[in-house]
Amino acid sequence: MNRKNRRNHGHFSATDRQLGMDTEISRRDFLNGAAVAVGASWLPWMDAAAGAGSQDVPGYYPPELTGMRGAHAGSFETAHLVRDGQTFDGDDTGERYDLVVVGGGISGLAAAYYYREAHGPDARILILDNHDDFGGHAKRNEFRIGERHIIGYGGTMLIEAPAGYPAVAKQLLRDLGIETERFYRYFDRDLYSSLGLSEGLFLDKETFGSDFLAVGDLADPATLADSPLSEKARADLNRLYKDERNYLQDIPANQRSAVLEKISYQAYLRNHAAIGDEALKVMLAVARNVWAVNIDAYPAFDAWSGGYPGFGDLDLGVESYDREGDQEEPNIFHFPDGNATVARLLVRNMIPAAAPGRDMEDIVTARFDYSRLDDPESPVRLRLNSTVVRARHVNDRFSEPVDVTYVRDGKGHKVRGDKVVMACYNALIPRLCAEMPEAQKSALANCIRAPLVYSNVLVRNWQSFARLGINWVYCPAGYHHSIALDYPVSIGAYQCPKSPDEPIVLHLTRVPGEPGNPSAREQFAAGKRDLLTTSFEVFERNIRDQLNRLLGPGGFDSARDIAAITVNRWPHGYAYSYDPQSDQVAFEPSRWPKDKRHWEIGSRRFGNISIAGTDAASNAMTESAIVEAFRAVGDLD
Repeated sequence: MNRKNRRNHGHFSATDRQLGMDTEISRRDFLNGAAVAVGASWLPWMDAAAGAGSQDVPGYYPPELTGMRGAHAGSFETAHLVRDGQTFDGDDTGERYDLVVVGGGISGLAAAYYYREAHGPDARILILDNHDDFGGHAKRNEFRIGERHIIGYGGTMLIEAPAGYPAVAKQLLRDLGIETERFYRYFDRDLYSSLGLSEGLFLDKETFGSDFLAVGDLADPATLADSPLSEKARADLNRLYKDERNYLQDIPANQRSAVLEKISYQAYLRNHAAIGDEALKVMLAVARNVWAVNIDAYPAFDAWSGGYPGFGDLDLGVESYDREGDQEEPNIFHFPDGNATVARLLVRNMIPAAAPGRDMEDIVTARFDYSRLDDPESPVRLRLNSTVVRARHVNDRFSEPVDVTYVRDGKGHKVRGDKVVMACYNALIPRLCAEMPEAQKSALANCIRAPLVYSNVLVRNWQSFARLGINWVYCPAGYHHSIALDYPVSIGAYQCPKSPDEPIVLHLTRVPGEPGNPSAREQFAAGKRDLLTTSFEVFERNIRDQLNRLLGPGGFDSARDIAAITVNRWPHGYAYSYDPQSDQVAFEPSRWPKDKRHWEIGSRRFGNISIAGTDAASNAMTESAIVEAFRAVGDLD
């Protein structure tokens, strides 16, 4: 084993060793024939990459990295210095472009695509991104175990309800060759149910008195009959999940919306539905997967709109959002790497030499050649590991081109673009663009992000899930609050695991926060601090412990069964706008008052700079990323 990958076993306790924290073979993923420590972001090319532009080094392939990913070390430190007021100079590279895009996520890539469509294939475009891979939150994780190649998603998970996409987004999917109706063949909706698997609820001993796995519908009294919950808590949850009652009957119909808009979902459940504190502990994290916040800071009106239990037939006379209840399309439009495939299709379209193939099937297993992304001979270039620190019009005149300064390998560099699209974290843009009007800076300051963690755990088999009868588990007080078998989707040459004897990726979700704080913004801030100060070792220990306690009764042993772990950490995850006067977050931007839509003011063009990204829509969805890219490019014409 390479010396960089040796573990210091001495500091592990007996419990750690029982969990497998010291087990070398279970901490390695075999990539390109080399053993790589799961806890260290290292591959053979990484030593050679230091100071050499990284992505140009032979063998550079970030999707295979395990350990701490997402906002990985090296991707955010320079931006934090800019946030704190440090300035940087850069040497002029002499490069000149028609367009420079800041941010290589789906919105930035789409902006480059749209500009090229409008100005022709010879348009010179440079895309700069601070991460070591493109795609932004659409992150691809790859694993190999024996001869098996397994792909997971580390961020944006699916194309949600594509029939409802705006026309611009629908057209882009078609242009990229994505035919969503094919997923009805790709996605095996019957696989887990055919094996007798269903959803579960795991109660931990620290919070509820003993570890207990409930399997089945919480509307059925038998599901919680043997749980450590009190009789009242069981009855509360059973009544809540039957969802047969409207608890606002005594309030005049024309006042019900106002009541729900002023209180949290937790307060509604406690004060109107008479749900006790013990049952509320079970409910605390139910909104985290979608909204990244606890129910004590999630508005009751939005909970009604989103189809959460406890409202019965309540009709407020307005259309509900209802992601889960009345949606016409199933959540099956999922590539094995989530929407990283959308990003990969965009890159292959603009830089054909980067990857082989021609359709939505072969892209799934295509191996990208990262050395071709920044080819001087290509009209479109994608430069990774490059953190933009300044974008300023020449001579401070909005009619002039824009000098863009970025830091790479610790050195400042400067390029010039006739036009610039900022498709990065919008709240940082005022620090990058000092000449921006003050009113616009103030509006962008109200762009906030919710923290999020997607951990992928490669296990050697999933027999324990089969024995326990589960495929998805909600863990209200767990370190990760949901644990699931990967989506059963097979596309082209890629085949998903179909037998419990096969290796599979487990998908774990964690949204850290600050339960008890009624401010969603403050919960987000607390979660961000948590993520940036938590080591991979802490994640690993919690993952091993949680999986052992949940799956141990089914025969799972973390020391034996875990083959690799990838933690996709996103301190700046879901994009929202915030109103400082009311301390409210725009969870549903379409309902937000016109004078409070800070994202619309913040995303206006100034000079030859326009602004894209999901922040510009206060909506962290792929269709919003695409639509804002289209608008931003149109603003520059």
